[in-house]
Amino acid sequence: MTLPQQQYKEQEWYQELVSECKAIITEAVFTSRWALVEGYWELGKRIREENKNFERSNIYGQKIVSHVTESLNLERTENQPPISERTIWRAIQFAEKFPNLKLLPGGKNISWNKVCNELLPEPKVKEQELSELELKNHCPKCNYEW
Repeated sequence: MTLPQQQYKEQEWYQELVSECKAIITEAVFTSRWALVEGYWELGKRIREENKNFERSNIYGQKIVSHVTESLNLERTENQPPISERTIWRAIQFAEKFPNLKLLPGGKNISWNKVCNELLPEPKVKEQELSELELKNHCPKCNYEW
C-alpha cells in the first residue's frame, strides 16, 4: 500500500464512508431475505385461498401442487427461475403454520432457509411417497418389488 492510500484510509471521512457502505449492504441483504420469505408466504396463502375451487374440480393434495408447479414453470419468463413442487409445498405449509406473518418467530430477522429447516415439518410429499411405496410392496431405496 502506498503512502497516499494509507493517509486517506486513516481519515475520518473515509472510515465513515466504509461504515455507511457496510450498513447499506447489510440492509440490502436483510431486505432481500425478508422479501423472499414474505413472497413464499403469500404464494402459499394464495394457493390455499383457492382450495374450494380445487375441491370442485376434484383436485386434491399432491395434484394441486403438481398442477400449479407445472403451470408456473411452463409460463415463466426467461428471468424467472423454475420453482419446484417441494418449494410450493413448503410455501403452503408456511402459510398454514403462520397465518399471521407478523407473529413469525424471529420476526423479520429470518431467511427462507431457516423457515424450511427450522420452522416447518418435513414435506408431506415424502410421507405420501413412502406410504405409496409401502402399499405397493416396493423397497423405498431401490424400488425392488416383492
